[in-house]
Amino acid sequence: MNQQENYLQQMLVTLRTRLLVMCASVGIALEEADKALAANDPGRAAAVIESDAAIDELENDIDDMALRLLARTQPVAGDLRFVVSALRMVVDLERIGDEAVSMAEQAILMQDMPGYGVIPHVRVMFDKARQAFEQAVVIFRENDVEAALDMSRGEDEAVQCEVRIIQGIMERLSGHGTDLEPHLAMHIILVTRSLTRIWRRSINIAEHVYFINQGLTLKHHGELADEPEDIHRAREDRGGEE
Repeated sequence: MNQQENYLQQMLVTLRTRLLVMCASVGIALEEADKALAANDPGRAAAVIESDAAIDELENDIDDMALRLLARTQPVAGDLRFVVSALRMVVDLERIGDEAVSMAEQAILMQDMPGYGVIPHVRVMFDKARQAFEQAVVIFRENDVEAALDMSRGEDEAVQCEVRIIQGIMERLSGHGTDLEPHLAMHIILVTRSLTRIWRRSINIAEHVYFINQGLTLKHHGELADEPEDIHRAREDRGGEE
């Protein structure tokens, strides 16, 4: 391995490590936003909002590192796909961090209200969205292509959860003698929307892992995710390029 190749591999390892650090920071933000909402804790919510600056700084650092790597080493094949995917993945991570901040802001606004747990299924959706993020991080860390493909099929469940919650809110608001205040319903709907975005962007992260390994994108091709043999046949048509 010559000096240029050695430098490339070192930079790739560093880039991957920084991405995992950002994953950990975003995961903590999600966990703390969850606790702030569950406990109506404005102090904890404020800490989530303050922590977003560190996540943004990580995004900038990773962007700079990836661009330097592209300019100095001109990676090809799998290495190039990894760098390109890192630039995409960091956007998804930053947006998930932003959604944690949005939920923390809702926690502050709801501090004198019953809380988001008053709506059936919200607690379940929060758990599933967090699990989706954690699963995506494991897929990236372990480079698990099969799990990435499986996860890419989960977007419909995220949408179904959101629809179920909003339908429940509408039914309670339209019922006689409802105990749900409209302004609380609005805050919970905003939390639900954040959870859907977190879930979807977590799926994006898994799909980036698939692209890194297979050289094919699952984005906007959900029908292919249900027919992996077609994906592999497409790879063969392209000569199995890695």
